[in-house]
Amino acid sequence: MLAGQSGADPEYLALLRTRLQLDRPLPYQVASYLRDAAQGDLGFSLVQGRPVRDAIAGRLAASALLSGTAFVLAALLGIGLGVIAAARRGGAVDGAISVCSLLAFSLPVFWLGQLLVALFAVRLHWLPAGGMRSADGPGGSLDVVRHLVLPASTFALLLAALVVRVTRTATAEALGEDYVTSARAKGASERRVLLRHALPNALRPVVTVLTGYLGIILTGAVLVETVFVWPGLGRLLYDSVLSRDTPMLAGMLLFSAALVVCANILADLLYRLLDPRTRFG
Repeated sequence: MLAGQSGADPEYLALLRTRLQLDRPLPYQVASYLRDAAQGDLGFSLVQGRPVRDAIAGRLAASALLSGTAFVLAALLGIGLGVIAAARRGGAVDGAISVCSLLAFSLPVFWLGQLLVALFAVRLHWLPAGGMRSADGPGGSLDVVRHLVLPASTFALLLAALVVRVTRTATAEALGEDYVTSARAKGASERRVLLRHALPNALRPVVTVLTGYLGIILTGAVLVETVFVWPGLGRLLYDSVLSRDTPMLAGMLLFSAALVVCANILADLLYRLLDPRTRFG
């Protein structure tokens, strides 16, 4: 690819193999790559012509903004609706929330994104269809927020649908425990029973779900960023697959794996805050 698809000069090909260490044994290549990666050197992009680390860093802020906004919206919406459904389990409100969450979780994210674009961007002209900033607009933070609404909402609906179902199930189980019955017998109000006794224990599986998504959320928004042309890591991953930029793909894989490890550590720390029994003496 670097030398051209056809008719490459043999001497230039030999020079490239030497620079890329492709003339060395495979175990040496793997060890060399891992040594460099441990020092923060993820290689050199074949397509962009710059270090992989710099390319990832250049897209990280955009992905963090989109994924962070979607993550917060999904947590607030999912936990709130899940608690309401559990408090009214078996009723019409519970049924409506359960059906809506199932439908939202079943919708293909790229199709949902295109529907939102067709409605709010094409028909109503309320929001921009894609990108992060307007080419001919005033710019500024407000312009970024307007571009953020549709992709963040699309991503948040997908995450919130799962959080609703997990929160509803965990809270309903917690409401049937003996300590909840004891709190009610002592005269605690239903709101206090729900928020002070049932919800803290029900949040543990919710934390598992949220932190699990947190580990892949930056690089997992490939379809959302592609539909809305958002210049983040998901779009970078998509473009790297199409262009067969192997060093970029390998670097993003290691970066995503590091995020998963950090998310698991965060989950353990949150468990200790939510459940004192998990703390060490």
